[in-house]
Amino acid sequence: MGKPKNIKEPEKELRFTRSRQAVTFVGAGLISLCIVGFIWFQIYFKSLENNQNLTLIVPILLSISLIIIAGIFFWVAVHCTRHALIILSPLGLELFPFWFPVKNFRMLYWSEIDDAKINKEMNLLSIDCNNGSKIFISIKPIPTNIRSYLKTAIERRMQEKHKDAL
Repeated sequence: MGKPKNIKEPEKELRFTRSRQAVTFVGAGLISLCIVGFIWFQIYFKSLENNQNLTLIVPILLSISLIIIAGIFFWVAVHCTRHALIILSPLGLELFPFWFPVKNFRMLYWSEIDDAKINKEMNLLSIDCNNGSKIFISIKPIPTNIRSYLKTAIERRMQEKHKDAL
């Protein structure tokens, strides 16, 4: 395993979040709330048509469960936009998985990385390590307009590394 170099300004970093993935969860939360609204409008209009009181236990339980599910979706969306997928720092790449990112994150020091590149479709980051292993990371959760910044940053860092090696 490589050791980190002494860095003059270790607080500098580029943070790439899962904000594109968050849009999916916001949409799922909105769909859940729309279903709740549809259920209540159906009950309201049926009770107006029939002039009778309907038992509301099933719609109430269904609505509560859908509201809780919508809340979970919105919480996950906020979590995706707040927490990083990849952080580029002077020390290396920090990779954060979706589940338990603080506990399961992976730090790859620049001295451990032989080469890193993003494919032409701009959806996969491949990292070649010094020990011969390879790491593939999907960057689809990163917004498409931000991926070019990630590609530029990684390419420039690899150019610096290869220039320093010569």
